[in-house]
Amino acid sequence: MADPRQVDADMLSFWNGHGGHTWVERQSHTDLTLAPMTDALLAFAAPRPGEKVLDVGCGCGATTLEFARAVGPGGAVEAIDISAPMLAEGKRRAQAAGIANVAWRQADAATAGLGAYGLLTSAFGLMFFGDPVAAFANLRRAAGPGARMAFVCWRALAENPWMEVPMNAVARHLPPRPKAVPNAPGMFAFADPHYVGQVLAAAGWAPPRLDRLDLDLDIAAGRGLDEAVAQSTKIGAVNSWLRNQPAEVFSAATASLRQALAAHQDGAHVRLPAAMWLVASTPA
Repeated sequence: MADPRQVDADMLSFWNGHGGHTWVERQSHTDLTLAPMTDALLAFAAPRPGEKVLDVGCGCGATTLEFARAVGPGGAVEAIDISAPMLAEGKRRAQAAGIANVAWRQADAATAGLGAYGLLTSAFGLMFFGDPVAAFANLRRAAGPGARMAFVCWRALAENPWMEVPMNAVARHLPPRPKAVPNAPGMFAFADPHYVGQVLAAAGWAPPRLDRLDLDLDIAAGRGLDEAVAQSTKIGAVNSWLRNQPAEVFSAATASLRQALAAHQDGAHVRLPAAMWLVASTPA
């Protein structure tokens, strides 16, 4: 297992460098693709009017803004992330939408001093902590009286063809990826529900409720096959695998990716199954 401090340092560098800027550039596409998840998380978390919410790993704020609308002007959302570019984009979008009840904060939720909240939430922002028990213990200290936590995370890669199909398509052009380490920080860190329960229990949370969320995600965002290919090669696992490869390798891998995605094309859409956990807990 990697050194937790090195994991956190790598994340800070990536999300404040090329990675963060690229995600900002692709955010409108990502928002459209993940809109069904946003709706599901909002219904699952059930924010209340007037409530104070902490959104961890808020990114560019797609879910943040929905929670801000849900709690209304009498409530407030603190949106925390390590990425300055993404926070700036979230703040810009909030201003454009006339949403004033969000405080945007650049900090690491694993270690930052936090206030007291009625609801702690996150859309795919909790799986990257170098020391997840310490991070969730810090979040536990931010849970006010009667508070609850509700977040969404990915299930296993094998249950997520929207990621696995592109990865398999480019694999024959690239060196083998390192063997995945179970429960290691990353997209699939919380794929195992037993491990999620262990982490939360060690951090002072009650045994969680985990609901399966299965959706078809349109990785083209209604913009056609070219955009599905672009999205797959510019962010996420395929992008990290292709990064710094020679031009001829990139070209061959992209051609294979296009062929694989074309098999799932339906007009302007490219839909593939996705599998997530909706996780809920309360302080123990």
